[in-house]
Amino acid sequence: MAFVNTAVFVPEADMNVNVTMVFPNDRRWNPGAGEIKGVITLLHGAYGCGEDWFRLTAAGRYAYDTGYLLVCPSTGNSFYHNMTYGPPWFDILTGHLPRELHKIFKIPADREVNHIAGLSMGGYGAMRIGLAFPDRYATIGAFSGPMDLALAAAMSVNVPEGRALLAPVLGENLAVPGDADLLKAAVKGAERSRALGQRIFMTCGRQDDLSHRIHTQNRNFLEAVKNTPLDITYREWDGLHEWHVWDRSLAEYIGFIEKNDYGIQQRGNWRAEEQG
Repeated sequence: MAFVNTAVFVPEADMNVNVTMVFPNDRRWNPGAGEIKGVITLLHGAYGCGEDWFRLTAAGRYAYDTGYLLVCPSTGNSFYHNMTYGPPWFDILTGHLPRELHKIFKIPADREVNHIAGLSMGGYGAMRIGLAFPDRYATIGAFSGPMDLALAAAMSVNVPEGRALLAPVLGENLAVPGDADLLKAAVKGAERSRALGQRIFMTCGRQDDLSHRIHTQNRNFLEAVKNTPLDITYREWDGLHEWHVWDRSLAEYIGFIEKNDYGIQQRGNWRAEEQG
């Protein structure tokens, strides 16, 4: 298995983008698993980076088990937007960077083998990008995402930490553009998503409502799209805004992609049996 940590120069943005990748190309302990079967782009949360997926979850082992190439870019606290005060991350992630990665590393671009997922801020980003480009991503995974960004922005207006996070993204008035408001964008893009057979997998911890009301935001999103044809599977279990939830979410998402019980198997493996 090849672990690659690289910086890819994106000419249109005139900057290097750090990307961490795992290529499960050498699975000698699992010879019957077959060749690399697909690509999962994994987006990180606020205050994090792409490497978090490998430091804090078993993402590398899941890739090794199942044959998925993992691509984890680092974008700072961008919310995957074309920032008001910062780089055009939406354009980078949807145009420039995939093109460069394909050119340099020959990463497959076929829709049926490409998937996008993320945690927290990255869950929002995965949903926004995936719904904007259903012709590129067969599935979307959103784990504990701030799915109602307008609510998050309203809660941050008079909170210094929240304003410091969102003002560079949205501007000083913290206004959420229509195409960045998932409650509106999902409804608008629902028909095309369903027509292309795109499937969506969402998770959230039941107790994830303490600071940013993430559980409430997820429920708001589900309510907004309940009369649309979006193909959504939603799962929640006890948990806060934490890595235990996101590790389990990733395993279950891979099972969702595969339409098998991989995630359930991993939950069984997490509890070691006593020996002797």
